[in-house]
Order: sequence, then structure tokens, then C-alpha cells
Amino acid sequence: MPTLSKKNTIYLLAALAVLVGMMHGEPMWTKVSSTFMKEDKPYGPGDFRIRGDRVISMKLTEPIVTFKPIEERSRPDVAEPTEAWMSDVKESANRRSVRILAGTLDNPLRTFEERAQKADWWLAPDWSTAYLATGWTNRHNVKPGVRYAPQITKLFKSTNQGQDWQQLEWPEHQNITFLRFLDPQRGYLIGWGPRIWRTTDGGTNWTELSVPEQARDPNHKRKQFDLVALGKDGTLRLAFLVRDDTGYHSQIHVLRWGENTPKLALRLPEQTVTDMADDGSNRLYILSQTGLPSYLAGPDAAPRLSQVSIQRTNGVDVLQTFDKSVTGYALYTTPSQALLFDGVDESGLRPRDLTALSLDGGRTWKQEDEGSSAQGGYYDTQTGTRWRVSSYSLYKRVIP
Repeated sequence: MPTLSKKNTIYLLAALAVLVGMMHGEPMWTKVSSTFMKEDKPYGPGDFRIRGDRVISMKLTEPIVTFKPIEERSRPDVAEPTEAWMSDVKESANRRSVRILAGTLDNPLRTFEERAQKADWWLAPDWSTAYLATGWTNRHNVKPGVRYAPQITKLFKSTNQGQDWQQLEWPEHQNITFLRFLDPQRGYLIGWGPRIWRTTDGGTNWTELSVPEQARDPNHKRKQFDLVALGKDGTLRLAFLVRDDTGYHSQIHVLRWGENTPKLALRLPEQTVTDMADDGSNRLYILSQTGLPSYLAGPDAAPRLSQVSIQRTNGVDVLQTFDKSVTGYALYTTPSQALLFDGVDESGLRPRDLTALSLDGGRTWKQEDEGSSAQGGYYDTQTGTRWRVSSYSLYKRVIP
């Protein structure tokens, strides 16, 4: 009986993988590139955006670790890093960076790099302006008994599609966790505390705003909101977990542009808010997880379930509760005003990306298995295009 060559075996396995994907109901994706971001090392697509044949990506990177050839090792059977720092976990963390790549899909180039372990950014819909906040901590200062090592925070801005960047004035001790902008001139920064700042002049000046007192914890100086979402109507919504006489619940506060104090809008008993989406016509949809976080719930708590709700005049109505194997990460309103749920199904041997689409305001849902979890991707709410990256390949599909 003839045997398969190694090459033919690889082809056969690939064909079987495609067949299995079809059997699991994988949707048809259009391949856009087979070498997406492949040349940038270490590999990773980052948090990317695409317009036509152009791409811009914000990418957090690890330092590249190399190893000595066998003949140069002190022990031939043990991998030995080329340089001593590569074996130092703290030094490796210190050498992490945030990188901006911009250009054509087949040849994006590095336009910016800054040492950082954390970063967030905002990119204008027309790409004319971008803001980037970075955070870096000297991990050698993180020692037993030291709860908070200082973090150096920096704020940058680009006004030419990410090609050039200028550093804005910002106190380096004030953390920036989220950036939320209405347009290139008007926006918010949200940091530890939590704290909120607003600009009306493109980041030249910032005004600090009030924060709900229940969101603060005197014993936790770096407390953050669970979620910060900026709606299509320009309303900033802040969600956080609270404990009072009634037990634990999430509060959602709203801050409309021009106001200085967030106002309580909703209470959600024993839930953590994951995402929010609005359609620009006063309909607010909420993605949450039922129950309490593991550190509060205990080992015998029931599984947390992802659910989608809608805000009503007299409260909140649950529209859909997903199986316990499904975890939701994002919720969108599509260009046609449909609802799009984005999550992961962990019921099988390997996690698989899953979407659920509702065309009737959340009454009925159609779930789709999108295949093994991607290395990166996003949904473009302007064009209705969903992007994903897997094994250097970039794919797209339209969910209008």
C-alpha cells in the first residue's frame, strides 16, 4: 500500500480542517491577504483598522528572545538565551513596547514606538486624527510589600493618519486607561481612581469632572470603571459594581456633553456590564454577565451567563440569555440597525468564535460559528464589515 509523503499529508490535513469547518457551519469568509503583518516581529496583528487597501494598527509587543546555538551553551540540552536580560522576567517586562504600524495592507511600516506595558488609543472615523495613551512601570520597583509601583503615563497625538506623533502635555503620574472621543477636538480621558478629564480643544487643555462617589474606594487608589462607553448620541456611560444595603448591583451613570456631573440611570442586580450599544435613537442595549465575579461569588456559585438587555422607561428587559459555554465580549448595532453579539463558545475541545445577529430588536437571534478563535479582528460599524486574522491570513465578511 503506497504511503503519503509529508507534503501530501499536510495537504490532506488542511483539506480535512476545511471540511470539519464546513460541518461546524463556518461562514464563508473572503481572504484579503495571506501575509497580513507577517514581516513585523514579534508577530501579531494588533488592534488594527482598515480602509480600502490601507491599514493602521496599535500593537503591544514583547521583546524578541533569541537562543544560543548548541555549541555555545553551557549545557547543550538546555536552551540558553543569547543575552542575560532575556532570562529576567522583570527586565523583559520593562522592554515591552507599544508600536504603531501604518501603510498598505501588504507593507505596513512602523511609524511610532514607545516603551509601554499598557496602551489605549482612539482613531477618528476618517483617520485624520489619532490619540494614544501609554503606561510603563519599572518592574524592578515591584517588590513584596509595595502595592503600587509608580507608572509613567504619556499622551500622544497624530494628525496625519498615524505617520507622525507629538507628545502632549500630561502629568506622568496620572494614569489614562480609556480614551473616548466624539471628534478630533472633543473627548474624554478616564484613569485610575477613577477620574475623568474632558477636552474641547484637541487635547491642549483638560478639565477634570466629577465622578460618582460610589465608584471610589479609599483603599483602592487604582480602582477603575468596569466599562466606559461613548454612545452615538455623544453620551458617556460609566458602569461599575456597587455594594449597598440591597446587596451587589451594577450602576450605569450617564454624562452628556456639556454636563459636569454623571447622573445615575440604571441599576442591574448582581450583574457585571461587559458592553453597551445604542442605535442613536434613544435605544440602549446592554451586554452583561449574570452573577458576581469569582472573587465575590465563591466556589459554589452558579455559572455566569452572558445576556443582552434593553433599557426601558421603567427599567431593563432581558432580550436574550446565552448558554453557559458562551461568553460575550462585545455588542454592536449594525448599519441596518440590527444587533450583533460577539463572543466565544468554549463547549468544544477548542474555543470557537461565535456571533449572534438579531434583525428584530433582540426578539430572535441567529447564531453563527465563525471557526477557531482568531488572533485578532474587529467589526466596522460604519461599513458593516467584520475582519479576522488567522495564521497570517486576513479575512472579511459583511454583516450589514
